Amino acid sequence: MRSYPLPVGVKGKAFIIESRFAPFPDSLRNAQPRVYNGKTYSAAEHYSDSSVFVFIPDYFDASKTYRFVFWFHGWYNNIDSSLKTFQLLEQFYAAKRNDILVFPEGPKNAPDSYGGKLESPEGYLKLWSDIVNKLFLMKIVHKNGYHPINALHVFSGHSGAYKMIAKSIEFEPILYQNSTVLLFDGLYGEVNTYLQYVEHYNLYFLHMYTDDGGTKDNSLQFMKILADKGIPFLHKEEDDVTAEELENNRIIFLHSKKGHNEVITHHNNFERFLRAFGLQ
Repeated sequence: MRSYPLPVGVKGKAFIIESRFAPFPDSLRNAQPRVYNGKTYSAAEHYSDSSVFVFIPDYFDASKTYRFVFWFHGWYNNIDSSLKTFQLLEQFYAAKRNDILVFPEGPKNAPDSYGGKLESPEGYLKLWSDIVNKLFLMKIVHKNGYHPINALHVFSGHSGAYKMIAKSIEFEPILYQNSTVLLFDGLYGEVNTYLQYVEHYNLYFLHMYTDDGGTKDNSLQFMKILADKGIPFLHKEEDDVTAEELENNRIIFLHSKKGHNEVITHHNNFERFLRAFGLQ
């Protein structure tokens, strides 16, 4: 474990741990390197980092109900670049929720949505359990009686993170039936996976899409399916949605006029969604 520097104004404990259940290294990318636009992204450089970033805010209280908020990055990013570019720690801390932030390294600086070991049965459950065990040994959480079926999970991410999030929840639907997905301009696929969860497992779901980010058509398709099935949802402009609407709707689609990389920090959206949406 190694400590991680916090930005000004953010207080708590931040550190990087290694987990053998992290998405990478992964046997598939070792055997079949990622090739994109004629360039090969080697396993050694892009798929060998088993780092998991963890942040415990100074106001965290393990004696009260709390959530595990997982963040997954998109293409050409990594833990460091995402934390800085999208001000994740500043927003997470400002939300003032009793949450733990967990951020596993994905395909590092690579154009890839592949989820590594998270694309296997119990992949997410094994990673989450390993994190809980480590936090228990550090005396941050109380492990006794803490079963995943009672845990509150938030799966959040940007862009290409859509697949890692979908695969994380795909294999254990009962465990995560009251979980939350916060997806920032990332509905490039897995529409049927997300649909299954919002329809059958009471999944809280928010997707923000842009005109030019490549997710608009899938978002409109998703909403049409929901409408045809008679499943209620909220569809509004990002600038117009209220905190009350975020709190009182389970399925939300927001259209943003901002760019693909602006949707997380505009209006401090990560902060306000953590504060308002999907709280149990």
